[in-house]
Amino acid sequence: MKNLLLIAVLSTFLLGADRADEIETLKQEIHQLKKESRTLHKELETLRANQERNYDELYDYTENVETRILEDKIKFGLGLKFNLDNFDKKCTNGETVKNTNVLSTKFMLKMRANITDNLHFHGRVSMYKYWGSAYTHPYSYYDNMQGRVPSDSSLYVERAYVDWFFNQEGSVPMAFTIGRQPSSDGPSHQFKENLKRKATYSALLYDGAADGAVLTLNFSKLLDYPKTYLRFGYAKGFGHVNTDEYVGNAYIGASNDDIKDTNVVGVFFDTTVAGMKNSLVQVSYSRLYDIIANPLDSNYTNNKNIGDMDLLGAMIEVQNIANTHLDLFAHYGYNITHPNGNRYVVNGYSLGLLCQGSGCKSQNGYAYWVGGRYGFGEKGKYKVGFEYNHGSRYWTNLTQGSFDLYNKLATRGDGYEGYLMYVVNRYLNFRAGYVLVDYDYSRSGWFVSEPVGFEAANSQEALKLQSYYLKMNLNY
Repeated sequence: MKNLLLIAVLSTFLLGADRADEIETLKQEIHQLKKESRTLHKELETLRANQERNYDELYDYTENVETRILEDKIKFGLGLKFNLDNFDKKCTNGETVKNTNVLSTKFMLKMRANITDNLHFHGRVSMYKYWGSAYTHPYSYYDNMQGRVPSDSSLYVERAYVDWFFNQEGSVPMAFTIGRQPSSDGPSHQFKENLKRKATYSALLYDGAADGAVLTLNFSKLLDYPKTYLRFGYAKGFGHVNTDEYVGNAYIGASNDDIKDTNVVGVFFDTTVAGMKNSLVQVSYSRLYDIIANPLDSNYTNNKNIGDMDLLGAMIEVQNIANTHLDLFAHYGYNITHPNGNRYVVNGYSLGLLCQGSGCKSQNGYAYWVGGRYGFGEKGKYKVGFEYNHGSRYWTNLTQGSFDLYNKLATRGDGYEGYLMYVVNRYLNFRAGYVLVDYDYSRSGWFVSEPVGFEAANSQEALKLQSYYLKMNLNY
C-alpha cells in the first residue's frame, strides 16, 4: 500500500514537473512569437513607409515630368510691382487735397511658347490693385484699361498674340502678329523700369491694351542695314456691343443703330542710328475713325461718334552711349482732329471732339517728351534719371491705359520726373522719385470737350499734382 502511495506521489510530481516544463516552454515560445511579431510589425511599417516614399517619389517624378513637358511648351515669367505714392493735388478752386501712404501692387504672369520655329505665342495676365481695397475702378472694364489701372483683384488678359514668321529666306522676311497686342509700356518707359524694350510703339503716343493685327516687313537684309522694319497695323479701339442686340451668342446689332466701331489703322517705320546698335528711331502715322464720345455709356440714343483724328509721331533713343552708362531719348507727337459736328450731351453740356457748344472745327495739338538716365557705381548699379514732357492745349494721344497713375504723358501742360534707382540684380530694383505735373488746360487725356485754361475755373480738377514715390520692381 505504501509502495502504491509512493508511486502515485512520484507520478504526480513527475507529471507536474513535465507540466511546468511545458508551461515554461510555452512562455518562451510566446515571448519569441511576440518578439517576431514586433519585428514583423517594424518591417511592415518600414515597407509601408518605403511604399509611401516610393509613391511620393513617383508622384514627384511624374509631376516634374509633366511640369517639364508643360514648360517645354510654355515658358512662364513673373512680374511684381509694389508702389508707395504720396499725392498732393492743388485744385483749380484753390483747395488742396493730400493722400499719403497710397500702396498698390501689380502682378503679371507672363507666358511664351515657341510652337514651331516660325510660330510664337506671347501672353500676359495681370492684376493691379490698391492694398486693402476691393474698389472697382469705373474705367477698369474699358478695353484698353483692363489690367492697366488699379481696381479690384481681378485678373485681366493684358496680352495674348501670335507671331507668324514667313518668307524668312526671301530678301524681305515678314511677320504677321494677331491678337491682344504688345501696345503697352512702350519705348522709352523701359529706362525707369530697368527693363529691355517690352512693346512696339512710342509710349508718348500709345499706352494700353489693344486688339489688332500687324504685318511687319523686315528690310534689314535687303538694305544691308540692321533692325529696319516697316509695319502696317489695324486695331479696334472700340467695338460697339449692346446686350439687347444679340441673337443667341452672336452680336448682330440693331437696324437703327447709329454708333459705329472706332477703328485704328497705322504705319510705322523702325530703324537704328548708324554705328549705334543699341538705338531705336521710329516714325509713325495713325488714323482713328469714328471716335466714340464715351465708350462706357450704354445710352446709345445720346452717345455719338464725334469724328476722326490723325496721330503722328517721331522718336529716338540711344542706350549706353560710348559705353558710358548714359541713355538718352526724345519723342514728339502731333495730332489733328476732324470733328463731324455730333454732340454728346451730359449734365446739360453739349460736347464734341475737343469742342463744346455750337461750332466745331479741326484742331492741332503737339507734345514732346525728353529724358535720360545715367548709371554709376559698380557696373552702373546706381542710376539717376530725369524726364520732362510738355503738351499743348489740344494735345490728345492714346495713353488712357497707362500704368502711370497720373498718365503724365497726356498732360496739357508740363510734367517733370526725377528718380534714383538701386539695381539689386538683373531681376530686382528699387526706385525713389518725385513727379510734378503742372496743368495749363483742362481734361488732359480726353477726346471730348473744349480744353480751357484755369484762370476762371472753379472745380476740383487738378491744377498742379505732385507725388513722392518709392517703387519695387521684380521681373523674373
